[in-house]
Amino acid sequence: MGSGAEKVKKLLETARMQIQQGKRKAALETYRKALELDPNNHQIMDRMNIVEREIVAMEKFNKSRSSRTHAAGRNISSSSFVDDCIKRSDEALGADDAVRALQELERAKRHDPDNDLVKKKISFVRRSIKVDDLADLVRGRFKAGDPVIAVENIRRIFDMWSGASVLEELLNLAEGYKDVVAEKEEVIAAEAPAVSKVEKKKKVAAVPPSEIVRKKPPAKKAKEKKPEKKREEKKKKPVAATAAKAGGDKQKKLFAIVGAVAAVIIIFVVIMVFGGKESEPEIIEAIPVQPFTETVVIQGVEDIGMMLDGVSVEEGVAGIFILSDTIFTERTVTISAPGFETLTWNPVFEEGQIGTDTLVLDSLGFSTLRVSFSYEMPEGEDDPGAEAVSFMVDGEIIEGSIDSILTGEHVFQAVLTGYRTMPESVLVVNPIDLNQTLNILASEQSQITVQLASDTPGNASFYIDGNRVATGRRMTQVLPFGSYRMVVQMENREDFAMTINLDEEGYSRTVSLAEIAETGQLNVGPEPWSNVFVDGTHVGTTPFGGVELEPGTYTVRLSNPDFQDDTHTVEIVAGETASIQYNAVAVEVTEEVAPDTAIVTEPVEELPISSPFAIQQTAPAVPSMARARGDLHGYVTLSVVVGTDGSVKNVTIVSDPLGLGCGQAALEAVSNWVFSPAMQGDQPVEVTTNVSVRFDIE
Repeated sequence: MGSGAEKVKKLLETARMQIQQGKRKAALETYRKALELDPNNHQIMDRMNIVEREIVAMEKFNKSRSSRTHAAGRNISSSSFVDDCIKRSDEALGADDAVRALQELERAKRHDPDNDLVKKKISFVRRSIKVDDLADLVRGRFKAGDPVIAVENIRRIFDMWSGASVLEELLNLAEGYKDVVAEKEEVIAAEAPAVSKVEKKKKVAAVPPSEIVRKKPPAKKAKEKKPEKKREEKKKKPVAATAAKAGGDKQKKLFAIVGAVAAVIIIFVVIMVFGGKESEPEIIEAIPVQPFTETVVIQGVEDIGMMLDGVSVEEGVAGIFILSDTIFTERTVTISAPGFETLTWNPVFEEGQIGTDTLVLDSLGFSTLRVSFSYEMPEGEDDPGAEAVSFMVDGEIIEGSIDSILTGEHVFQAVLTGYRTMPESVLVVNPIDLNQTLNILASEQSQITVQLASDTPGNASFYIDGNRVATGRRMTQVLPFGSYRMVVQMENREDFAMTINLDEEGYSRTVSLAEIAETGQLNVGPEPWSNVFVDGTHVGTTPFGGVELEPGTYTVRLSNPDFQDDTHTVEIVAGETASIQYNAVAVEVTEEVAPDTAIVTEPVEELPISSPFAIQQTAPAVPSMARARGDLHGYVTLSVVVGTDGSVKNVTIVSDPLGLGCGQAALEAVSNWVFSPAMQGDQPVEVTTNVSVRFDIE
């Protein structure tokens, strides 16, 4: 690989790291440098377009942040909620944040599905977003030297919205490109062998018209439309009334440019492919279906789970997902994350579509929904009637439904005189109306309730005593007192299994299913420092956070010039951590003298180094996601560089089995600790040591 290609590769890697760190503007500059070295690299151009869209989306998001604030805990009616959503949508649109405007309107639609004003606004905003996406595609295709797709998408914009303001800019781009291509054509035509008019006609006829430009529908059909139909269309699209003349001029301009660009491309193809050759029958192959490619950016959220029609989508760079497929009907995209509301998105992607969508998840407690209740009597028991059963929400008795409840954790319970019931803890993450069925228990019955934690995306299968009893995210079973074996299973995740002794107290739990580990971890003690070689390959220098390895047996060599090499045989098991320590044996130092007076010196012994210890500690803050999950206990291990004055110079996370933000919380707390420094003799020295921070969250 040439030096230029190596530089491009390094620049692309640097840009990738900058995006991971959230430095998108710096990444854009890095991509520009790479493009200067490789001007025809379409992959770099496409990536620049995506990053530019992300930067603009983030700026829009920040500008309209204040307009998206709800008053937490406010009890609002459905109509006032819809009005507020429309107001916030208009403000977001005024701030040029169409994505946020659409989200507010979709929220209003969920509360009032039959609201005509909301439907019209959704249609308008969706059309605006679609036009913006197509305009970006046109610009990118002209930049990449692909006028056919660019012109085709200008037509799509015109068909969709003839009054779109961006059309003027795109038509000017097309005219400029036509002039450039025409100049190239003149040069090529002068150098190419002559082609007879008859041959040209034959060869032009061999090019399928669908490859050039779609034909405009005959004018006759347009005349046949009834006047009433036209008046209705004008009502639906008020913009068309003011832009009719401009639209007609643009249409003429569009057809002129389309024809000119198409003609230049046809002649160019004829001369380059057929010039100077005898015409031969052309075999036209079927054009393959072009998949859509949609980049979805989720901002400010960790541990994101995304599903496309129920199938998990793998996350690429942090917060970025790539959707690509050849199915062009309405799709269902579900996005979830711990501590956030589930977002359901129903886009329709078109063939060959390339675009970017920036989505924002709302924190739990942001949206309201309506909850209605029903009950189920024990088998064989008479129904006492709905008026005899009461329902409780978070300890308060309500009627058969509640119109406004915030997303988040809630406790529901049915109450019926003479019967037992169990309070059910329900994590409401989807801001859509909910119907909750609660069980009435007989005297010798109790209830098992298990639900998936929000950090486990998708659906699971629930088994009791080997029989599958439910599939989804929640399972509730009414059973006689006794012992039961419960198992929760999900593809590519570890099973959760437990034996339950069911009594009148019942059993309720939220479970998190860990991903099945495909690698194991090798940790090496930080003292003394060493170069670490695994099967002869250098993998790092301690202190570091360890290295991931495939399961198997490895030979690990630790090397430090002041000590003898230390070799270990290590067995790596998937999902487990193997730890080793440098068995440091000092290197013997000898002094060379004359043979008859050779003296062997004794090994030089360094004074031992005492370990530092914390004398002032700050307790970590409990992360909101961990608090919402609850029932969390364990340690986070960190590597800490302690200076000669006892201050913390650097902290890195070595092991964070708890997740949910605990590692970051521990890191921030330990950064403020004060230590008694390590001592070598009577001198303080800087050392690296490991500390563990415990979390006990009920």
